[in-house]
Amino acid sequence: MHNKSIHWFRRDLRLEDNRALYEACLNSNEVIPIFVFDTNILNKLKAKDDKRVTFIYETILELKNELLNLGKNFLILYGDPTIEIPKAAKKLNVNCVYTNKDYEPYAKSRDHTVEKILQKENIQFLSFKDHVIFEEKEILNASGSPYKVFTPYKNAWLKKLQPQHLSKFNPDLKKITQHSGLENKIIELANIGFKKATLIVKPGKVGAAEQLEQFSLKIKNYDINRNFIDLDGTSKISIYMRFGIISIRELFRYANSFPSKGADVWKSELIWREFYPMILSEFPHVENNTFKEEFNSITWSGKEEHFLKWCEGQTGYPIIDAAMRYFNETGWMHNRLRMIVASFLTKDLLIHYKKGEEYFAQKLLDFDLAANNGGWQWCASTGCDAQPYFRVFNPETQSKNFDPQGSFIKKHCPELSFFSEKYIHAPHTASEKEQNKAKCIIGINYPFPIVVHDKQRLKAIEMFKI
Repeated sequence: MHNKSIHWFRRDLRLEDNRALYEACLNSNEVIPIFVFDTNILNKLKAKDDKRVTFIYETILELKNELLNLGKNFLILYGDPTIEIPKAAKKLNVNCVYTNKDYEPYAKSRDHTVEKILQKENIQFLSFKDHVIFEEKEILNASGSPYKVFTPYKNAWLKKLQPQHLSKFNPDLKKITQHSGLENKIIELANIGFKKATLIVKPGKVGAAEQLEQFSLKIKNYDINRNFIDLDGTSKISIYMRFGIISIRELFRYANSFPSKGADVWKSELIWREFYPMILSEFPHVENNTFKEEFNSITWSGKEEHFLKWCEGQTGYPIIDAAMRYFNETGWMHNRLRMIVASFLTKDLLIHYKKGEEYFAQKLLDFDLAANNGGWQWCASTGCDAQPYFRVFNPETQSKNFDPQGSFIKKHCPELSFFSEKYIHAPHTASEKEQNKAKCIIGINYPFPIVVHDKQRLKAIEMFKI
C-alpha cells in the first residue's frame, strides 16, 4: 500500500472506468491527479489556434471542475513531462506514479525516461493497459507471431474476448486529495502559446455523451449508412476515444446493448483501432518507413504543385476538393472520404503517402499516430492490406456511389451548386451550355482536373512493379 501517489492523466481524460486511476485509488491512501501540457508535443504544432489544443484544454477544465465539485484538487502543469513529473513526485513526497500505457514511440521513450529518474528517488512507476482491450503480443497467430492482416486478427480478437475484458474499473474517488502542496492556478491557453479555436464537436464527457446518444439512433443501420457521406451515419466518437474521454470498454458495452448487424460492423471498426497500435508497437519501423519493406524503394514521381492543389481543394475533382475544404475548415473527415483523398494523392497524383500522412497529422481532430499511419499505408498499398497494389479508387465512381446527389459537394464547393446530378461529379464533362446554365465555367470558376485518372492509374500500377 502506498501512502501517497500521483495519477498522471494522458490519453485517459475521465474519472470513470479508468484503470490506472482505479489501481492508484485501490493501492494508495492518497492520490494526486496531474495533467501536463507537454511542450515536446505542443512546440511542434504549427497553428496557434490548433483545434486539438482547444479540445484538450476545455476537456481538462471540465475534468478539473468535476473534481472541484467533489471537493478535490487537480494539478495542471506545463513543460517537459520528463522534468515536471519527477519534480512534482519529489516535491509532493509520493511513493508511486500511476499512469495508463501509451504505445507510440515518443510516449514509450518518455515513460522510460520518467521511470528511470523516479527509480533513482525510490519512487515506483506503474503503467496499465487501458486504451485498448488487447495490447501488443496478446493476440498472436498459430506460430506465435503478430498478425499482419486485419481479418484474421479480428477473428482471433473476438475469439479471445471474455466478459471480464469489458469489466468496469471505477476508482474510489474519496482517495483523491483535496490539497496538493503545489501552486494550482488555472493555466490559460495564452500562457501556453495558443488561442481558442472553433470546434464542430463539444469537448469533454458532456460532448461524448451527446455524441453517443445521437449515434444510438443510427447504430443499427451503421453497416448500410456508414459509407454515405451525405447521411451522417457514423458515430464521430473517434476524437473522444483518442483522448480517452470515454473508455474503450464502455464503447464495446454500448455496442453490445444494440444487438444488430450495424453494431457488429461498428465493433469491427473499434477493433481496427486496436490493430494499428499493435502494428506500431510490434513493427515500429512503420512510423518512418513502409510496412512492406520492399516498397521503400518506390520512386514517387508526383509534383509539389499537385500536392498543394490537393491540400487546398483545387484538384478539379469535386469529391476530393469538397473533402479537403471541409477538412481544412473543421479538422474532421468522414472515413470514406479519408480513403478517397488518400488514394487520390498516392495513386492519382503519385505523391508519397508520408506527405499526406503529415498533412493529416497537422489537422486531424482525432489524430492518432497508429491509426493515421495505418490508414495512409493501407490506401497507398504499402501497409497491412490483403489487397494488392492495383486497387485504385476512381474518384468519380466513389463520388457517384457515396454522394449520389452531390449534396456534400454542393455544400463545400458552392461554385458547383447549380450543376445537375448528371454533371456534379465530373463538371468538366458538361457542355459549354450546361456550364453557363450552372453559372460555373470550368477553367475559370472551377479548375479542370489536374490529372487524368485513367492514365495515372496505369502509372501507379507500374510504379509498384519494382
